Amino acid sequence: MMTKKLISILFAIILVLGMSTAAFAEEQRFVFDEASILTYDEIEELNARAKEITEKYGCGVYLVTFENLQGYEPWELNEMVYAELTEYYNSGEDVVILMLAMEERQYDILAHGYGNTAFTDYGKDVMAERFLDDFADDDWYWGFSDYLDTCDEFLGMAASGEPFDVHSEGDSFGGNLFGVLIAVIVSCAIALVVCLIFKAQMKTARLATEAHDYQKQLNLTGQYDRFSHRDIRRVYNPPQDNDNNGGGTTVNAGGFSHKSGGF
Repeated sequence: MMTKKLISILFAIILVLGMSTAAFAEEQRFVFDEASILTYDEIEELNARAKEITEKYGCGVYLVTFENLQGYEPWELNEMVYAELTEYYNSGEDVVILMLAMEERQYDILAHGYGNTAFTDYGKDVMAERFLDDFADDDWYWGFSDYLDTCDEFLGMAASGEPFDVHSEGDSFGGNLFGVLIAVIVSCAIALVVCLIFKAQMKTARLATEAHDYQKQLNLTGQYDRFSHRDIRRVYNPPQDNDNNGGGTTVNAGGFSHKSGGF
């Protein structure tokens, strides 16, 4: 039997969807701010961006905020959102949804259908890192902007046949290109300083003109043999590649993948 809590949360979601539909002339909505943390203009801008990404890649991109979890786990509440979107809003099964519960400061990223292909487990981790710094400062608009930018990036990579995952070069190099350039510049500066120091020290050197200037006085009192090194030959055996290499997407029995946490 459906509990009162479940009925109330489903009703709340339906109400939000219905009010949004009526308020915006039955235009399909992608941003549902039940917690009222965004301004009207911010909602409009984010909704337009989410709609653009959805139409470009054929995968629904959604944002949903609630005042609290009403006793549910973040992933449970987000799956309820998915059910309402698909049943009452005809959103389709290929989706990614970012849900926030403000009182508990919990979030959940849900992916389903093609969303599981585009948003791998590692991809969701990277996505969360990009928006959590904004949420930590209660900067909701820019956090959601980072989320949408990442959705656009990852869906684009998936469309090209290479979904963002553990071995993707985009995040390890392209995403850190500025840091690499800084490291190169700093290294060159250090090397230049060291060279200048050595050059300054060499100014005190003088060329010796007599043979005895190059002779060293040695007092040999004994001799012995010292083992200095040995040659070792090593053969590298690379690890065998396999299908379970830490990448991919973990999907539950309902066909959902999740990333949950606090902000």
